[in-house]
Amino acid sequence: MVKFNEHVKIGDRAMAAEGINNGMIKAAEKNDRIIAVLEDMGFPGVSWFKENAPERVIECGIAEANGAVVAAGLAAEGFVPFIHSFAFAAVSRACNQIRQSILQDRFNVKILGREGAWGEPGISHNHIEIIGITRVMPNMVIVDPADIVEAEKAMVAIADYIGPVFVKIEASPPPLRIFTEDYPFDLGRAYTVKDGRDATIIATGYMLTEAILAAEILEKEGIDVRIINMSTLKPLDNEVVIRAAEETGAIVTAENASIIGGLGEAVATVLAENIPAPLIRVGIEDEFSQSGRITPEKDELRDHFGLGAEDVALSVKECIAKRERLKGRK
Repeated sequence: MVKFNEHVKIGDRAMAAEGINNGMIKAAEKNDRIIAVLEDMGFPGVSWFKENAPERVIECGIAEANGAVVAAGLAAEGFVPFIHSFAFAAVSRACNQIRQSILQDRFNVKILGREGAWGEPGISHNHIEIIGITRVMPNMVIVDPADIVEAEKAMVAIADYIGPVFVKIEASPPPLRIFTEDYPFDLGRAYTVKDGRDATIIATGYMLTEAILAAEILEKEGIDVRIINMSTLKPLDNEVVIRAAEETGAIVTAENASIIGGLGEAVATVLAENIPAPLIRVGIEDEFSQSGRITPEKDELRDHFGLGAEDVALSVKECIAKRERLKGRK
């Protein structure tokens, strides 16, 4: 049986978006300067806002560039605006306005974007490029919570943080409940979910669920894998990456996003600059997402893109083999 570290107790699946909703309400109750900026997409905790603070709701409609500028103006006056939409709309459509009006002055704006290669919306809405886009934007913090507990804690934390933040919301499938209620979320710090000596999986967002399931597969084969939850993608916790490379010598990254510009490339940079080690990136190759059904029996896009636990486990074994080949050349 896989042994996990403190603050980890694997439970039934639950939508991380519920944690986003709960965290938004907690943050709004705590800080009356928080403003909900809608872009024709609803909003986490919107019922609470309508019942308790309707004056703190601004609907910008399908005008995402305008929404970014409105949020920048609110932040300039001391408010804490939260924007919510699909990531392709909230970020891609408003990229220049975010750059010019929010990031240059490091205004205190939070952007909540739904993204990931899951479900039926298709190539337009199943966006997988936003991590790469936002990682090159100066002053932008990026968070991809792994489960319902971390999502709630992350929302409260980013509300307290002063500066621009992008939060990735993965709508489906629901991840496992991973963390206990006393889990100490720390913005900018990774958390080691499981210790291990043979290799390390560094996962973000929903893919932490697949990493945990992969560890169960690997344990049956006698492979002891470390699992790291990298919920803050920028700034990256370089120290935990370096330590994992030193102690296990084989790294696999797992992300529901394009591997170009994503977590894998960020980890690769840390390894190249500090302690070269074999790396395999599990994620979406150089292609767009598409439509796919999710049923209890089959997740078409997970299988198509190779994002399942079996794929992660196979990548771990391949990375260990790569490490051993490199040792043989010395």
